[in-house]
Amino acid sequence: MAAIRYNIIRLQVERPGQIVRFQHKIPSNLKRCTGFKAVHVRGVQTDLYIPEIGWFAASFNSLKEEAIVTPVSAQAFYEPEVSHEFQTLDVALLRGQLVVGVYVDTMKSNVFAPYIVSLYLRCIERLSSPLTKDSQPKKEFTELVQKLQDPTDESIWEEHLEDEDELTSEEINQDQLCSIT
Repeated sequence: MAAIRYNIIRLQVERPGQIVRFQHKIPSNLKRCTGFKAVHVRGVQTDLYIPEIGWFAASFNSLKEEAIVTPVSAQAFYEPEVSHEFQTLDVALLRGQLVVGVYVDTMKSNVFAPYIVSLYLRCIERLSSPLTKDSQPKKEFTELVQKLQDPTDESIWEEHLEDEDELTSEEINQDQLCSIT
């Protein structure tokens, strides 16, 4: 069974033609990225849909796998067409690696205003699987634990006490730096 987790990379664009670099560490419990979505968050106010205000490019596993190159659009201010759909992505994540990339602004400088864009990553986390037959405790161990927990059966304690000789503290803990006499 897998749980879905979302990672958000949010970037601020301050000037026309700006290239914004980013590095994002993916949590180590995530095993695979299955989708992404690049969106304009706020800043560009327009009455018309703008199909391209910039481009995201992202590589996974510390530049080992380039997986995303996508444009970012700006929706009309009064009639936005908000899409909740993610584009398909299939990247196996290596533990402790980075998502590294850039956002490149392509807006015309005469209509530019600072704005914010986000790259949403949909990833899955593997949950711990139920115990398998091989990982279940052995029958003998279970029986021993049951004997130890039974307050009426003192024979098991007597057996172990008779087998042990009296030990000194130095013999019990040989790693002591100094001993108390």
